[in-house]
Amino acid sequence: MTDAQKWIDEVAGATGSGVRPERITPQDFTKNSKITRDVMAKFLCQALNIVSIQIRTLKEFESEYETEICQALDESKKLSEEVEALKAKSAIEVVDLQREVLDLQRELLAEKNRQLDELKASVVESVGDTVKAEMKSYSGAVKQSCQNQPKSVNLKKVVEKVVEEQDRSRSFMVFGMKEEKNENLHNKIESMLLELNQKPRIAVCRVGAGGMDSGKMKSRPVKVTVESSPIATDILNRANQLKNSDQYGRVFLSPDRTPKQREERKSLVVELKRRVTAEPNRRHLIRKGTVVTLSEQQA
Repeated sequence: MTDAQKWIDEVAGATGSGVRPERITPQDFTKNSKITRDVMAKFLCQALNIVSIQIRTLKEFESEYETEICQALDESKKLSEEVEALKAKSAIEVVDLQREVLDLQRELLAEKNRQLDELKASVVESVGDTVKAEMKSYSGAVKQSCQNQPKSVNLKKVVEKVVEEQDRSRSFMVFGMKEEKNENLHNKIESMLLELNQKPRIAVCRVGAGGMDSGKMKSRPVKVTVESSPIATDILNRANQLKNSDQYGRVFLSPDRTPKQREERKSLVVELKRRVTAEPNRRHLIRKGTVVTLSEQQA
């Protein structure tokens, strides 16, 4: 128990009122004849002494912790300044990151434009080479016609042939895709191409005469046209992956060939089957327009 508490209890007891100290009134002192001036003087001196001690203790406490309080305030101020600095730095970093993203986007756009320009140049060069070759042939035919008057070559047909070749280079054929009544052919081909991890823009149509085969609808081949010949080539290069598909294991792709090319291909397939039958233990394949039999080292 502190000196102040002892003093409070002693003063409250002297009144004889029996009430709590905070409820004692001046009348409680004046009514009690035992509380004389000497007793009141004693209580007053004790109060002054207690208050004096408390004030001195408070000053000592302030003096002792004043330095620490100032240090804490300084630290708090420094932390606030660091937080503000970090906010400013973060804002700058965000702006820098946004600039980097914009720079990357510009680089990607530039790269796409470059690839597009290369593709355009390649197409122009291909068309140019084909036209030159056909024009050379046409020129030779014209010169020869002066002597033996062969059948003339129509320049319009030359151009049409170039256009047709370019159109075919952007197309490929799909065989084995089941044909159904009121089918959504576009969705069917898109779903098949997803098996090859491809999602190009496509135009599709079935070709040939429809009909029935053994009481079932005959499935005609599908012609698929994409935006460029590199896309068509990439899809054809991946076509073997369909063999591992449960849904499209019986579907196969081939280039969009002219009737003459199809006849040549048919002859090559016949020759390939002949060699396979004659030499079943060796590997045979069609490569660059001819049937090739690989050596044991190559196989």
